[in-house]
Amino acid sequence: MMTLDETPVMTAANKNKIGQMSDAMKEILKEATRRGFYGTAAIEISVSDGSIQWIKRRVERVVK
Repeated sequence: MMTLDETPVMTAANKNKIGQMSDAMKEILKEATRRGFYGTAAIEISVSDGSIQWIKRRVERVVK
């Protein structure tokens, strides 16, 4: 298994984006793992030629 620190293209920009992605994942998990949450949570990453371009975080809550 490869860790985030072992990605093949570890540029300074990718390192920064990986940090942002990690922070976004923590925020998503904090929100989605609460009792009463029903829905989906996702992180989408756009990559071009090995460089992370942008990160989208999405939390969709189902109203019951």
